[in-house]
Amino acid sequence: MNAEEHLRPDHKILLLDDDPGVGLAAQLLLQRRVAPITCLRRPAELMAVLDKLRPSLLLLDLNFGPGRTEGAQGLQLLAEVQARVLPPVVVVMTAYADIELAVQALRRGAFDFITKPWDNVRLIATCREALQRAGQGKRAAEAPMPLPAFEAAEPARSLAAQERAALLAAMAAAEGNLSAAARTLGLSRAALYRRLDKHGL
Repeated sequence: MNAEEHLRPDHKILLLDDDPGVGLAAQLLLQRRVAPITCLRRPAELMAVLDKLRPSLLLLDLNFGPGRTEGAQGLQLLAEVQARVLPPVVVVMTAYADIELAVQALRRGAFDFITKPWDNVRLIATCREALQRAGQGKRAAEAPMPLPAFEAAEPARSLAAQERAALLAAMAAAEGNLSAAARTLGLSRAALYRRLDKHGL
């Protein structure tokens, strides 16, 4: 994606996180480098703001309130967002210790996850990739497409998402050890490298 495309005015980002410091940091980082960003702190307001703003990308925290780590509210919000007509692309945000929770979110339709505190370069790259995906989805939705072709395309996307989630789960379980992850998946290291590269991991 070139700079002109990811900074198009029709791209908007919405961030939902109850920590105002996270919102400010994301705004300072992404506003000029990726797309306009709106920050929201109350989960109860999410659906109304989605209707009003119609963002291309939602950055969604999975835990709200002090000491919450189980992610139930975030996963419920993800399900509600995914059930919408033309939902935004969702990138979930979570603490490093919650990798398994993030993998659950991927299996439920999230595009990717970012661990907090985040790496600025990775966050920018992930947001740009997500907006590229959003642009592809919008063009596909606007283009006339025969129903059988659409139905044939859907399982392929689901399979890719499942493979990505499986790779991330194996990497998390192996704590980044590629040899151990490859053994878990029944792959050679070379095959694992190819799949990680394919998914941009």
